[in-house]
Parts: sequence; C-alpha cells; structure tokens
Amino acid sequence: MILLLAAPAMGQQQNLPESQNPNTEMPFPSKLNATIICAGDVPPEDMVITASGTSVTCAGACRSRQVEPVDGPVMVICAGQPIPRFYETQSVTTVPACNCVADQDNAYVIRRGLGAPTPTPANEFPGASGSGPGSGQGSGAFPQRTNH
Repeated sequence: MILLLAAPAMGQQQNLPESQNPNTEMPFPSKLNATIICAGDVPPEDMVITASGTSVTCAGACRSRQVEPVDGPVMVICAGQPIPRFYETQSVTTVPACNCVADQDNAYVIRRGLGAPTPTPANEFPGASGSGPGSGQGSGAFPQRTNH
C-alpha cells in the first residue's frame, strides 16, 4: 500500500513545468545586457549573477550563471556572491531563477545605499569629454575612486 502512494508522488516530481525544473536548458542569456559564465567563474567587475541553470555554454547540469550589470535602485541577485559596492542586503528570498544555487533562500534583494552614486551607461552622453572607451575613466557605471 505504501508503494502505491509513493508511485504517484514520484511521477509528479518528474513532471515539473520547464520553468521550475533546474535541469531544463535555459535560454541563456535571457536578457539583452546579460552574459553567461560557468559556475566557479568570477563575474566581471560591476556585474552580478541573476540566474542559474543549464546551457550548452557550460558542461554539466546547473553549471551556467547569467550575469548582468549592477543597475537600478533594487535588484534580486543569486545568493553566494559578494554584495556589489554601494549596495546593501535588504532581505533573503527564494526565486526559481536561482534554483541551481539552492532550493531555499537562494537569492538576495539588494538596494543601492542612500547617497550612493547613480550608475549611468557609458554611452549616455555621446561625445562627452572624459567618458567612454579609452578615456581612462572606467565604464561609466560608477565614478572611479581617486586618491587625493
């Protein structure tokens, strides 16, 4: 009798919707400004992991990580990574996009700190002196620290 009760439960686990199945190949990157790195790789500067899954980019199930630029007053990022400069943790949550990181408490809600500089895209002011590639002023995402 116990076997009969366990059989339907096992069948339900195998019929998860694709959006909730961590072994389903994700359409990475799912956002225009996102890129893919593999688990264990460090995201580029001023970028954070916002989703995890399986893709052809990284060998093995649940090895891909979608990274996006740090942007906006509030972001949800996958747990287990450093909190970006000028941001603070507001809460811990669980989101399907980070299921390959953990089943529960797999994401942080982060908020840009009061008084922190607002990120601006590098191409927001085309032709502005001192900005853009090769100017030595960085990516434009945050002001560069200087020693005075």
